[in-house]
Amino acid sequence: MVHNDSRFPLRLQIFSVLFFLMTFTTVQSQNTRFPILLEVKNSENKVVNGSEIKIVSQKNTYVISTNEKGIATVDLIPDEYRIEVRNNGILGYSHKISVTKADTFTLVFTEKINSIEEVVITAKEGKGLTSSSIINRRAMQHLQPSSFSDLLELLPGGRSADPVMNQVNKISLRETGRPGSDYNTSSMGTAFIIDGAPVNSGANLQYSYDFLDKTNNGLKRRLNVGSGVDMRSISTDQIERVEVLRGIPSVIYGNLTSGIVKITNTSGYTKWRARFKADGYSKLFAVSKGFENKNGDLKINTGIDYLNAKSDPRDRLENYKRITANLGIVKEKKYSKGASRWQTHLSYTGSLDGSKSDPDVDLSEMNSYEVNNHLISLSSQYTYTNNQPSFYRSTEIQATVNQRFDKIKQTKFIQLENATAFPLSTNEGEYDGYYPEPQYISNYAVDGKPLDVFLKMVNNFRLDFKSLKNEFNAGFDWQMSKNWGMGQQFDIYKPIDPKATFRPRAYRDVPAYITSALFLESVSTVNVGKHNLILALGVRGNTMMNLPSYFRMNGKVYADPRANFQWELPSFEWMNKKAQLAVTLGYGKQSLFPDLNMLYPELVYKDIQQLNYFHNNPDYRRINYKTMIYNPQNPEIEPAVNEKFEARVDFNLGAHQLSVTVFRENMRNAFRTMNEYAVYHYKKYDTSGLAHDAITSPPDLSTLPYQTVNENFTYNIQRNGSEIDKKGVEFQYSSNRIPVISTRFTLNGAWFRTAYSNSMPVYRGRDLLINGRPYPYLGLYEGMEPRSVNEVLNTNLMMDTYIPRLDLVFSSSFQFSWYSMRKLLPMNGVPSQYVDQNGIIHPFDPDTSRETILENLIIGQNEDLYNTSRRPMEMNLNLKVTKSFRNKAVVISMFANRLFSYYTPYRTNGITINRKGAYDPYFGMEINFNL
Repeated sequence: MVHNDSRFPLRLQIFSVLFFLMTFTTVQSQNTRFPILLEVKNSENKVVNGSEIKIVSQKNTYVISTNEKGIATVDLIPDEYRIEVRNNGILGYSHKISVTKADTFTLVFTEKINSIEEVVITAKEGKGLTSSSIINRRAMQHLQPSSFSDLLELLPGGRSADPVMNQVNKISLRETGRPGSDYNTSSMGTAFIIDGAPVNSGANLQYSYDFLDKTNNGLKRRLNVGSGVDMRSISTDQIERVEVLRGIPSVIYGNLTSGIVKITNTSGYTKWRARFKADGYSKLFAVSKGFENKNGDLKINTGIDYLNAKSDPRDRLENYKRITANLGIVKEKKYSKGASRWQTHLSYTGSLDGSKSDPDVDLSEMNSYEVNNHLISLSSQYTYTNNQPSFYRSTEIQATVNQRFDKIKQTKFIQLENATAFPLSTNEGEYDGYYPEPQYISNYAVDGKPLDVFLKMVNNFRLDFKSLKNEFNAGFDWQMSKNWGMGQQFDIYKPIDPKATFRPRAYRDVPAYITSALFLESVSTVNVGKHNLILALGVRGNTMMNLPSYFRMNGKVYADPRANFQWELPSFEWMNKKAQLAVTLGYGKQSLFPDLNMLYPELVYKDIQQLNYFHNNPDYRRINYKTMIYNPQNPEIEPAVNEKFEARVDFNLGAHQLSVTVFRENMRNAFRTMNEYAVYHYKKYDTSGLAHDAITSPPDLSTLPYQTVNENFTYNIQRNGSEIDKKGVEFQYSSNRIPVISTRFTLNGAWFRTAYSNSMPVYRGRDLLINGRPYPYLGLYEGMEPRSVNEVLNTNLMMDTYIPRLDLVFSSSFQFSWYSMRKLLPMNGVPSQYVDQNGIIHPFDPDTSRETILENLIIGQNEDLYNTSRRPMEMNLNLKVTKSFRNKAVVISMFANRLFSYYTPYRTNGITINRKGAYDPYFGMEINFNL
């Protein structure tokens, strides 16, 4: 359950307001200060974001960082200053400036190819207020990815894996184990943001009735309803930089639980780039170009790529195809008192995921399945930055429109096993059904057109008092998602699933999904001697709009308080090198609203046969149903809330960097599908008295005897019933490049412990027959759903060598999984209550139920299932080589994953399992042209 305790957020708000008023009323500067705007660009006039700028005078030292636009602002007293700019720890700019007035300086970050320290081909740990991994363009090129899924290998605890293109690729952050679809909130709650625009899946309703009615269906793997973004659909060829925020982000980001993936596309001049990649599973082609005018204030980037992948290269009947096209435009303008930047991005992504039946197995040669997704996205971001000495600093406005055109097409040959009949009614009551042909071909389609509109405004203010600098962010966001599709489309006389318990509905009849939020954040920086302290306090108020009045969420505001603190200790000399130590702490809550499918699920149709009279003469047959309709909507559902705490230590010694993060996350009310019970009554007609050889018409129900039957059943409903508890340690160490061998050592890894459980009781029936009738009772069980605890310890030791003379990068990666563990916790097979045929709930006493029909509600447990399963050490060796020719005009790369592997044998249930040769090596290569 979510407890909307507003006292703590209210205190934060009062504290922020008082803090603001005190600093505002006491601001008195002993020296005249001028606002200085610093813009960092590279030699190609492209923005260099995430850079650290150190400003040193005889009296003061300032350390600031550039934002996503490569801009940083600082107030300086008139003096002479030396400015140093570092990016990923590499010094790329060092000059002196003289400050006499408010001014703007453009700092050109020089990338020197002979600076071997600059070549970074793995993820770097961010040094900001929240734990993050930063992946630059060079690291992506060396990794040679086919889709965004491949980049997760670079995160702490990540391992390389063969691409799996015949199913949805869900993201998993700080998590281990395979818990199933009832724990999809983690992936659903990971926000993907591309150039400031979110990728939303809240109105995705693309599922088939096969998917809803069957629990173990091969089609389910291609559908990502309620599981977030499919990473297969994100191409990496237009990406310049990726930042994966695993910790507590700023309050300007919301409607999430697990983390944020921030993607920045290439902007500015680039040569013509062409990429061809081939491996055992896929072939990829990409081409791109960046244009820029002479003044550097107009930039146009465009690109297109195509991927054709197979899950098994020997299987031509199943494949996945993706095509992506991008057009980005950036227009910058400088004014006497400020500067503006307008960025717009138009993209198209089309994917085709399909399979056909094998004619050697399926003699009908009719069965096929195809998922088509087409996304057109238009986003614009306008930023105005004020460079005058005032309280107001900048405004950022983001507007995004995403339109999807999704289609599921399925053809299926149906062979009925016996004289099956179909109900046809869409209303409650008693109706005759229909006897179909014993075999037919069903053509089925699902039409979805989700439209997403997103608006966001962030205003930035700055107020300084001596060495205390205060930055404030205030704004709002608003999001609307509406599905305009026709929904399920098929011939009701030829259904795709003869046992379906649903009827077609148009998605356009489902109400829109609307959320909005207000946020306020203060970031205070103070220098105490040589200590640098940063405190960020923020609160975000989230609400869901356009809800019926009977929903618990209607009119409620859910507060997400977040706090981050960083203490940077004074630098010191150790082993003749400069050392720096920083400690970062964070706490916060992150809320995720249920999506459209959870808010407005399909109606459940319960069709009970009251009469099934099958005569040899089709004119005398009659099938009669009683149709009952149940709404599985849950008005009590609330946002899933993830409570996070993390502590991080960063230590730098020269070019050596070490980062260790300890975290704890607990989500007690994640979404899951659970059972709800209902009672129904129907008539059971008796046809034993009919003279079957003498009748001349179908039976008349008014003349047939019958008995009234009461029964109960269960159907699916969405509840806040899953609990996901995460804790672990993440670490990364990177050395300098050893001059003699030009090699850098990078060691990263993680220990994850994830516990999955159900936090709410569940209703269950028994699959038994009593006197020829279904078992009449349902039990309410506490802790009956599977619960598990999973652990893993992974490390990755990478040795990458860069030889400038040959322009050759060679890396070897030793990936270890030291152990993985899974333990199923005992389940409680004794119900606390039971439901009788009339829907009345009674307490359950296991003692008095002995030797009665109620005893069947006690579900026996197999104790052998609760033994801990532990897999010992696994090791893989991966190799990657990148070689440039003709001054980088041609770049050839190749990789070999699992070139060498070792899997320690282990025993389970008295059997020795030897995994030698279980996995084959995986090879691939690519060629890049830069013309």
